[in-house]
This record gives sequence, C-alpha cells and structure tokens, in this order.
Amino acid sequence: MTVLTAPLNLARIPLNRYCREVRADLKDRGSLHRRVQSLFPDRLGPHPRAAAGVLFRLERTESSAALLVQSAIPVNRNALPAGYTSADVEYRDLAPLLDWAQAGRTVQYRIDAQPQRSVREPHRPGVERPRGKPVSLIGQDAVDWWHRQALLAGLQPHTILDLRQPIATVLRENAHSGSFRITRFEGTATITDPDALRTALRKGIGQGRSYGLGLLSIAPHRP
Repeated sequence: MTVLTAPLNLARIPLNRYCREVRADLKDRGSLHRRVQSLFPDRLGPHPRAAAGVLFRLERTESSAALLVQSAIPVNRNALPAGYTSADVEYRDLAPLLDWAQAGRTVQYRIDAQPQRSVREPHRPGVERPRGKPVSLIGQDAVDWWHRQALLAGLQPHTILDLRQPIATVLRENAHSGSFRITRFEGTATITDPDALRTALRKGIGQGRSYGLGLLSIAPHRP
C-alpha cells in the first residue's frame, strides 16, 4: 500500500571538533539549540522549532562527532560558520521510510531521551498541593519508561539497550547553569501502529527536544 507522506528531511552534519564554534556548541546545549535554529528561516512564529518540525541528536565517538537534524523543511547549510564541518553535509528524504513503516515490519531504533517521573511531596491539609518535581530515572526504571513510551509510539520492543551518555549542560547568563542526564535507547521492535509511529517520528518523544533529545530514528531491521 502506498501512503502519501508529507516531506521530512534529515541532514547529517559532520562536525570539525577543532573549530572554535563547534567546541562552544558541544559544551552548551543552549548554544547548540541556537545553532540548529539558525539553519532555518526567521519569522516562524512564537515556537520556531515546532513550526519547522526540528529535532536533532548529537552522535559522538572517540574520534568524531556529527549532528543529525530532522526537519519539515531543508536546512540551510550556508548558515553554518566557516570551518564548522569536517566534510560535506549529507541529506536524506525520510518520506519513503515513513511510507515503508507498516504494521508488522521490524525496525532498528535509536533515541536519546531524558527518562523522568514526577514526584509529589506529601499533601498537607489546608495547603495547595504543589506540582510534582521531575526526577531522572536510571537503570531498570529508565528501561521501563522507554518501554511505555515505545508502546505509545506504535512500537513493540524486542530488545532494549540503554546507554548512559555524557551529562549535558545548558549555560545561562546571570543565572545558574543547568544540567541533565541523557540515556540512549536502541534495539529492535515491531511496528504495531504506523500512524502513532509517524507522529512520534515527526514530533519527538519526551522532554528536552530543544536540547537534542527526543529524536526517534528507525531503519529496516536486517538480521
């Protein structure tokens, strides 16, 4: 069956780690967010990231780093500073992959996420109950969190590998800097709900999407 799918683009930007701007962006997820947004037109409204459908993920090894940027409109690579990339930017149209994603097919997946749960303080009579405080999850609690998210996203996981990533920092002027934990989940799964999966692929999953979290990537599983 052929499904007409709205455009969805993926750019792989290999980073030159000797570039001053790259080093600054790798130290500060806020700076990296602004760098990614600079690749898209101005005047996208009050929520430009969501308007352009932007999600991104940082992929690092011991010797290299690359930025994956997914969006509804293509990136403008000319907006990158001179020397920012270590090789040519690679582009991919994801619409054929989304058309392929039908129920019963098996995929490999990857996502960087911030597993959390909300913890409320004990209620005191006569006092308005405060909002819950987000608490990061690790270990089996994090795996269970992802399993629930995957089911909601139309995936039935077969394998789940959880990999702790380096702590991410957001630097703020005249304020305390913030940091958060990142867990990378990858494995195999069967597609159970193609519509829910396409929504998750386009919109992302969980918190921190402005800072490089929530981008779900899939590929056909080849045993």
